[in-house]
Amino acid sequence: MRINLNGSFDLTTNLSNSFAFLTDPKKLSSCVADLKEANFLDTTTFETILTLRIGPVNGNFDAKCKITPSPPDSISITIDGSGTASSMRLLLSLKLSKKTEKVTSVTWNADTEINGLISGLGETILRELSNSKIQEIISVMKTKVV
Repeated sequence: MRINLNGSFDLTTNLSNSFAFLTDPKKLSSCVADLKEANFLDTTTFETILTLRIGPVNGNFDAKCKITPSPPDSISITIDGSGTASSMRLLLSLKLSKKTEKVTSVTWNADTEINGLISGLGETILRELSNSKIQEIISVMKTKVV
């Protein structure tokens, strides 16, 4: 099952600080509430264990995340994960632009392929849950970026 989501948000810091935050695995991973464990492999790659609770599906989800920066304003994040008899591949594209001296606009696109048990929950439920999780991460990110 494929799900594509997109949107935009503002960060209250300049373009350079926003780019630095969004390309730092430790800072970026600190915005994920369901993160149980993170292992930082290098400056752009990390592995995580997430706690997953979606309806009847409950368990850990292991994921490998790779951040590919394209300075000064584009970032790609690839996430490959599996767990709870499911697998997922997510390609997240971020485009940053200077809104003002102290505000950066971030436009994002998430293209996800989901297979296995979780895909059986249906596209509508997964789309709503994904949107909710993304908004949760963005909300935390806004409080942490400086």
